[in-house]
Amino acid sequence: MPRRRRTVRTVPTTDGAVRVTVFRRWRAAAMLRPVGVGRWAMAVWLAAGLGAILTVSDGLGHPDVGSAVALGFVLTAVPTLPLTWRSALSTMAIRGVAVLGGAALAVLTAGHPGALAIAVVAAAGGGVLVARVGPTVGLAVVLVAVDMPAGGQGPSPAALLPYVAGALVVVVAWAAWFGCSEVARVRRARPRPGAEDAERSGLRGRYPHALRVGVAVAVAVLVTGLLPDDLAGGHWLITCVLLTVQPTAADTGLRLAQRISGNTVGALIAAVVLGTHPSAPAAAVLTVLLFTLAMALRPVNYTWWAITGPPVLLMISEYPDQFPWYEGAVRLAMNLAGAVIVLVVAVLPGYFRNTRLSDSVYKIQRRRSG
Repeated sequence: MPRRRRTVRTVPTTDGAVRVTVFRRWRAAAMLRPVGVGRWAMAVWLAAGLGAILTVSDGLGHPDVGSAVALGFVLTAVPTLPLTWRSALSTMAIRGVAVLGGAALAVLTAGHPGALAIAVVAAAGGGVLVARVGPTVGLAVVLVAVDMPAGGQGPSPAALLPYVAGALVVVVAWAAWFGCSEVARVRRARPRPGAEDAERSGLRGRYPHALRVGVAVAVAVLVTGLLPDDLAGGHWLITCVLLTVQPTAADTGLRLAQRISGNTVGALIAAVVLGTHPSAPAAAVLTVLLFTLAMALRPVNYTWWAITGPPVLLMISEYPDQFPWYEGAVRLAMNLAGAVIVLVVAVLPGYFRNTRLSDSVYKIQRRRSG
């Protein structure tokens, strides 16, 4: 029997607008239904930029620096980049600043778990309030904190340079794609893509979502603090919660299903890749191929990113070293635990609140008929 997705409809009455809970059928096929067009050419250019980072850093004998540059690159490039130059430049600039700010918070709070936890929660909730930032700054704090070597440079501005370099490589790769696409467009007499609208919802409309994200991430941070110190991959619990909570309960439920199903396949891919113990060049090639798929198919449906994105993050996080083969399973377990947190914090409260509102409509109608 098809599952039912809950939505909320506003029904005007003489006593004011009342929210009524209604149900709509949705099928599992929604997790793979195309919602956009694949961007293969842009994905190839971006993947070439990532490959250049890994290749050059390895050739210079500093693959650990390449890992940091690649992380800044990925955080700036994902989830997608606009097709028009004006929107793309503003998006890359905003994300670059967000990555730099998140990296700065991670560097400044290095060695201070309490301060780092506060920074993660603040970045997660605050990022929602700024258009075109979203989870980027929160992800930057978490992933940069994990990426930083123990006993490294500490709170030094030099520690931020690799992440700035990664953001700049995104600009170069996108500009190369845009130049080639413009030449092809002129030769084929194709129309120029229309300008893409930026998110325009006001701050007031973002506050409830920011609060939900902040509370859910705070719970995830507390749970992560209870995990064994020698458990590699506990931070994926925080990133799962950060990426799953959406503005509406229906979207959150769909994102949960996409992440759990996609990450299950992604965990198998990661186990196979890491289990073969590839050399650094082979790992770089596999990372570039998976990143190409992830960036090309992300506009089509988020599920494809949930499948191909996790192995990319696992590979670049420890490049040129590698996590044990079961790290993909650990990440999947963290996603399942994160799903429970999201359900308890972000989904169930809305369910009971809307149920009470629906009951109130029934009572209003009953009083009128009496």
